[in-house]
Amino acid sequence: MPNGGSNSAAAVWAVLRKECRSEWRTLYGLSAALLFAVTSLTAVSMAAGRLADRTDILAGLFWIVLLFATLTSMSHAFVREVEGHTMLLLRLIASPTEIAMGKLLFNLIFLGVVELVLVPLFMILMGAPAPPWGPFLAVLALGTVSLAASSTLVSAVIAQTRGRGALFGGISLPLLLPVLAAAVNGTRELWGGHPIASSLRLLAAYAVALLAASLLLYDHLWED
Repeated sequence: MPNGGSNSAAAVWAVLRKECRSEWRTLYGLSAALLFAVTSLTAVSMAAGRLADRTDILAGLFWIVLLFATLTSMSHAFVREVEGHTMLLLRLIASPTEIAMGKLLFNLIFLGVVELVLVPLFMILMGAPAPPWGPFLAVLALGTVSLAASSTLVSAVIAQTRGRGALFGGISLPLLLPVLAAAVNGTRELWGGHPIASSLRLLAAYAVALLAASLLLYDHLWED
């Protein structure tokens, strides 16, 4: 068992390292996500101005920008393996669960980098008041885990289907509606000085459910 656990961790680490190297060579996904975030925030700030007194709008806008900035990039997590004919090689060195876990960890790192740029940029361009950082980071972290888990799962499911782009959006958005609703509500309540325990509980429960469902499904993917 220890040897198997060690081998599994090594396989996950190998997939994660491959993903990081691939992204670093091209910066395709990161560039697309940041370009979307900067362009959309700049356009909204020029049209609507600074919205410091409309925290309800700010909360929705923040999560919408984060959602679409990342979905445009993370939809290719497994698709590029199929298109590049590297999926068979990955399956020779790792199980479907190990491959998916490596890609999930990469997506979490990817989202963290995007958020490091997006959060301060959003605060500056939109004139958003500084939130209580502890609860805000808790909401952001739980929303990020749910976003990464659902995107990784959907990308794995549709990797070998036709019309992958349309399928990714069509399947991901219903899965993410509870996340978006809880995250927007929690962020709005934070800016309003209200308790957010219910939003945190919902986000945590949904993140755990997504991760559990993913672990159950990954081993059954790509079976001949």
